[in-house]
Amino acid sequence: MICDIKNIKNHTLIHDLEHIKNILDTICINNNFTILNKTEHLFEPQGLSILYLLSESHISIHTFPERNYIAFDLYTCRNYPDNSNYLNIYNYLIECFDADKENPRIIDRCF
Repeated sequence: MICDIKNIKNHTLIHDLEHIKNILDTICINNNFTILNKTEHLFEPQGLSILYLLSESHISIHTFPERNYIAFDLYTCRNYPDNSNYLNIYNYLIECFDADKENPRIIDRCF
C-alpha cells in the first residue's frame, strides 16, 4: 500500500518521532506483523523518516512538515482475501494525523 497523506491538521504529531513510532507499533500489533528491526532519522530543520523491517516485509514513513504531508508505504507478503486490512490501516493513519481522506494505492503483487 502506498499512501500520500495530505493536508495534515495535527501539526504537533508530524514532528513527534516517538508518537509516530507508537502509531507504527500499534499497526504492527493490530496486524500481527513481526518487527525485526527499526531505524529512524530526524532531519534538520524538520522532517523525519522511519523504517520498520518486518518478517512480512517493511513499513516506511517520511514526513514533510513544510508541506503538511506524509509518504507512507507498507509492503507485506501476506495474502489477504480483500483490501480491508490495508484500508483499516489507512483510515487509522488519517484519524491519527487528522488529514484529508483520499484513496491509497494498493498494489497486488502476485508471487
